Amino acid sequence: MNRLDRILQIIKNYGPGFLLFRIYYLLERKTGWQKHKFPMRLWDQIHLEEYVRGDVAGMLTRERKFFFTANHLPVCTSAWHSDIIKRADEILHNRFFYFFNHSYSLGDKPDWFRNPVTGKRADSARHWCELQDFDPDLGDIKYIWEPSRFAWAYLLVRAFAVTGDNKYPAKFWELFEDWLENNQPNRGPNYYCGQECALRLMAICFAGFAFNNAAATSTERKFKLFKAIAVHAERIDGNIRYAISTRTNHALTEATGLYTAGLLFPEFKQARRWRRRGKAILVNTALKQIFADGAYIQHSLNYHRLMLHTILWSLRLGQVYKDTFPETFINKVKKAVDFLYQMQDGETGRVPNYGSNDGSIIVPLNTCDYLDYRPVIQALYYQLYNQKLYPAGPWDEDLLWYWGENASTAVRVDVPYVTSAFNDGGYYTLRGALSWGLIRCHSFKTRPGQADCLHLDLWWRGVNVLRDSGSYLYNTATHWRHFFNGSGAHNTIMVDDAGQMSYGERFIMYDWLQTSRPVMSNVDGNPCFAAAHFGFKRLGDHIVHHRSVMQVDALNCWIIVDDITGQGRHKVTLHWQLADCMQKIQDNSVRLDCAGSPAMLTLLAGAERRFEYHKGNESLPAGFDSLYYGERKPSPVIIANSHRDLPVRYITVISLGNTMLPDYNNDTIVLADADNNKYYIQVDRVPSLTKTVFNIN
Repeated sequence: MNRLDRILQIIKNYGPGFLLFRIYYLLERKTGWQKHKFPMRLWDQIHLEEYVRGDVAGMLTRERKFFFTANHLPVCTSAWHSDIIKRADEILHNRFFYFFNHSYSLGDKPDWFRNPVTGKRADSARHWCELQDFDPDLGDIKYIWEPSRFAWAYLLVRAFAVTGDNKYPAKFWELFEDWLENNQPNRGPNYYCGQECALRLMAICFAGFAFNNAAATSTERKFKLFKAIAVHAERIDGNIRYAISTRTNHALTEATGLYTAGLLFPEFKQARRWRRRGKAILVNTALKQIFADGAYIQHSLNYHRLMLHTILWSLRLGQVYKDTFPETFINKVKKAVDFLYQMQDGETGRVPNYGSNDGSIIVPLNTCDYLDYRPVIQALYYQLYNQKLYPAGPWDEDLLWYWGENASTAVRVDVPYVTSAFNDGGYYTLRGALSWGLIRCHSFKTRPGQADCLHLDLWWRGVNVLRDSGSYLYNTATHWRHFFNGSGAHNTIMVDDAGQMSYGERFIMYDWLQTSRPVMSNVDGNPCFAAAHFGFKRLGDHIVHHRSVMQVDALNCWIIVDDITGQGRHKVTLHWQLADCMQKIQDNSVRLDCAGSPAMLTLLAGAERRFEYHKGNESLPAGFDSLYYGERKPSPVIIANSHRDLPVRYITVISLGNTMLPDYNNDTIVLADADNNKYYIQVDRVPSLTKTVFNIN
């Protein structure tokens, strides 16, 4: 694809307004206008009087409301205390957590600009607009940003609430002052992104309220905090147009930061503007970015959670200050909560590792694993309905911090997980008694994150039997970025080693694919899904990938039929990313020992030879997954190849808890239960876009 074709696709996909704004924004940077608009100053040169109406000293005595009061910090159940204290004590030694699953020391005196993975140090002297966010020598800039988000401040607050030990607020102020000393306004990478400024602003507000009466909290330190909040809000407000242009969660986060500063500190001269503008952008952006069915514009379940966290913070803060939000906005949020709940595995609280996953939990207030989505769902459900979805557990700590002790005793309601079709977002679930699956099928009108159409994610008794490989790192070698974002890292088909879309620059894909309208049906009580996508038509020969899925709940069995229609001879490759359980491979089957019970995947048709098995093959690459940002681990995948004239059909049967092998003859799949009762499922030879292919005899 030549440069002109790429520009034309960008204009088609994003609109001319997007391209014109990006050109204008680039000119602002090149001409030095942004340096003029955001001057580099020293903290000592900035006086709080510049930002405050009236007497600055009055800020100390003003009564402010927050989620809690400094005199009565919430104390969580004692079972969680040791984990909180253990992690908080690591902060005391300047050891910080990165993306939940790893921790690194920044030295006796924290180096806020060192990437602990590469050992490289970012430029801390230049204006933020002169820097680049993807410096190949530095490594991923998120490793620079992570400790400067101040997520560790929430941990110190929680440890202080549990112990009352003043060493935790003392450490907060020590780190806060050190950060200010080393991060002068508008200088260095930690001011590069307005979202990072907003997350930092939220965290220091939280800590400032919690530590207000602590022995380590002096008048001088309070004034420093007020000044930092004003400077950060000014930085966000001056460049939030760029966040809006990205059509991502950045606009929501920055709007939440503005709203927070304006609502909590009305003494600031710009407080009214910040509050109104932040709220308006939050509401308008959410109404645009949350689809009618509750799915989110970024095609990522982790970013869906991040979006909900920003809205939870804003809704609760508005509730404290009796600032109501429009009903249209509330209804969209309700849809978004219901959507994420229906994406969840009921046994573990996890969701499919679907879409871009940057390791963010922006308001960490519990001891749950990063992969557990119950905290944000529980908290927002309580905010919206004054009820709980889950029984008592560590996910309830969020309720304590936002609403106090009474929230944890709220009535629990039982909302079932059901077979669902989220047509606007392109997510489809099939639900059984012990297993469930998510199928992804979307015609893209907003920027795609991964080429994964018709991917099937399968869960059984809390085990992710067929998984999504994740997204790993944003700034990594090109072949790793293409692998994790590509079709080969998902449970779907590739043709002639090509994915469903073309790769472009970072975060950009071309040839946005289109799909048929998925059909959800029921065959003799068994839920079915059928759809097709047209992403391979760019290869010629009118190639279409059809997929049909049936769940046979009575047998704990799933049947997947893949038809690749078109003309000519082509290589057709099917991938199944497997759970990392003990495996035994025999001919066309692989047996998994999942949670002490077997699962059997059998390929009944399509491969010209036995399938390939890979785990951690870097040369392809194949057989990797990434559950946490920056972490890449070997994980099993089986790959089936077919070189023949189209059409090509693959039939895969997955038996859960039943090791009896299926049979296939004359377009009929033969299954047997534990008593050897036979089930005959006929598969139509010609795939259709308007109906499923299964018939039970």
